[in-house]
Amino acid sequence: MRTWLCWLAIASAGCGGDKTASAPGPGSGAPALATPVTPAPAALEIYVDSAVVAKITPAQLAGWPRLDTLVPEGVRKLGTWESVSLHSGSHKPIDLPRPSGSYPDMVPAVFPGVGGAPAFGIFDPVELARRGKPALREENLTSIRIKIAQGGGRGQNDDGGGAAGDPTKLTLTIQAGEKTTALTGTQLLALPREPMPGNADQKGWRLTKLLEAAGVAQFARLVLTDAAGTTLVLDREDVDDKSVPFVKLNKQGALRLRVLKQAGDGWNPAGDLRALVRVDVK
Repeated sequence: MRTWLCWLAIASAGCGGDKTASAPGPGSGAPALATPVTPAPAALEIYVDSAVVAKITPAQLAGWPRLDTLVPEGVRKLGTWESVSLHSGSHKPIDLPRPSGSYPDMVPAVFPGVGGAPAFGIFDPVELARRGKPALREENLTSIRIKIAQGGGRGQNDDGGGAAGDPTKLTLTIQAGEKTTALTGTQLLALPREPMPGNADQKGWRLTKLLEAAGVAQFARLVLTDAAGTTLVLDREDVDDKSVPFVKLNKQGALRLRVLKQAGDGWNPAGDLRALVRVDVK
């Protein structure tokens, strides 16, 4: 009888043997051990002063949105931002005082960082459109807190307040005789840039390089038109190494054209269109 009970115990749990449990093997019919699941990144909270104004999900981050497009319209002017504070929970907050003053020709944006966690960057507009490298980058953020300057009207004339268009959807039309060329935003962003005369920190394109991209090598006169219908006429003698029509992508996602004339060691503006959309070649 005792022998029978021992064999019964062996069949179920062993008799006098090692009672340490082992993981079920393949094909055993037992449920497999669950693989640990990494939790999805939490929503990024955006504060203006002390109030939460937005919670940005990973799906929204995937679009690399500009930070000023994520806050209420009345506080989108970057020049009114007294400071931006970046919180990650792993170290002390990083404070950026007056970011539009420190980075006057750049824009703030959020995007998926390491492991998909929220990241913040300050970008040249072309680099943001290319989803390239920011001038400043912070990872693993839980919240961003924007403090608005009070009184004095500072920054109210800032024209970079959340109204930016998509640069990839730009079109510059170049009409030369019977030939019409439409340079798309994607084509423009792919062209090599160079430093702007008199300000090497800003980059863009000489207008002549854009004409070359459209197959225009010679001209007697150029009629430039912006989105508001304003025109600027340049004769051939207005375009040389000492008088440079220069185009850059501005914070609104438009093509800003300035004519820069050399004066001694410096350069002075001699013409300006805020949103170039057409060039007629004569």
